[in-house]
Amino acid sequence: MDATLQKEIEGMKANPDFVTFVMAWHGVTDAAKVPFTVEKESPAYQRKIKRWTQRDWGTEWRWYWKEISNECWKTRRQVVLQRNLFTMEPRGSNPNHRPRNESLWNAVFDLRNYFITIDARPHMGLLRALFYPDQLEDTFTKEWAERKSWFKDEKGVERLEKLQLFYTCHHDRIQETLRTGTPFYEKWESASPVSQSGVSR
Repeated sequence: MDATLQKEIEGMKANPDFVTFVMAWHGVTDAAKVPFTVEKESPAYQRKIKRWTQRDWGTEWRWYWKEISNECWKTRRQVVLQRNLFTMEPRGSNPNHRPRNESLWNAVFDLRNYFITIDARPHMGLLRALFYPDQLEDTFTKEWAERKSWFKDEKGVERLEKLQLFYTCHHDRIQETLRTGTPFYEKWESASPVSQSGVSR
């Protein structure tokens, strides 16, 4: 985070590290898309499925094999895994039902509520500098106004409280995740009870 922005956040008695965490939580930073089923389509796996198709369908196996390889696997190949530092979920190949830049505006929504909680103001100029540094504040504010309806059914206070509770409970590991870029869940899965300083899984 830019030092000037960090000072501004600290000036309102907010926590710059929490702001960084929220941005990473929603995948605004350190997000990647990876194939969802690539390990299931290795040559060895395909040969095995082909043998099973031949065994189960006899002389008609070629038609079934064509359906499997061209239709079933084709669809699966289009699914990707959206990996953030703190969350991951499968995404379809053409998620038109999802609003554009959904993750970014989710982060704006939560941080806007956070700033209001801290300083009774949304600090749209600061949000603009965090998410769209090259954009005019008026333009950013108008874009937010156009997207406000996305969140009409969201419980902003509860969302923020859950993020703050997660941040408080896992502060040290969150800091390590942000510092190293190693996903939070990877660290959790690979850690043994001993390496977690006596904390049971």
